[in-house]
Amino acid sequence: MTLTKILIYLLFFILPFGQLERLPNLPIYLHDLVILFLIILNFKKLCVLCISVSLTWIILLILFLTNIFADKMIIAILMGHTSLGIFYLWEINVREKFKIFRLPLLLTFIFIIYLVLENFEFNSFLIIIGLWLIFFLIYLFRNNKKFSKVAKKLIECCKKW
Repeated sequence: MTLTKILIYLLFFILPFGQLERLPNLPIYLHDLVILFLIILNFKKLCVLCISVSLTWIILLILFLTNIFADKMIIAILMGHTSLGIFYLWEINVREKFKIFRLPLLLTFIFIIYLVLENFEFNSFLIIIGLWLIFFLIYLFRNNKKFSKVAKKLIECCKKW
């Protein structure tokens, strides 16, 4: 039995009867997600766990948006794990001088998760933009004697684990 068939059978048992009429293409979408999962695994050196968590919240988000699944908390937790995984992947591959942007990047990921699951908050958006602006100014003036200390402290803050 293939993974796609297992997912389809599970959906038939998990979903209440009559729900699948609203989603006639759901098995096709699941099949496409599984194919995407396998393609990503073959071409990229990505963690199977990371891809599995990401596909899980994508499927749950689709079910949530179609009013079949109601628990936003588990979707938010899984999305948070994905955003943290992307953050760690970025942190490993980025040059040292760009690591000053760790905090605004992580908070931007959290804002995007909130944006997907809740409503757009303009005040939160302004805070994120302001944070990026402050860190960008520190980055621009990192060679200045006053700002170099701040920039070095921001880069070194997470290395002392």
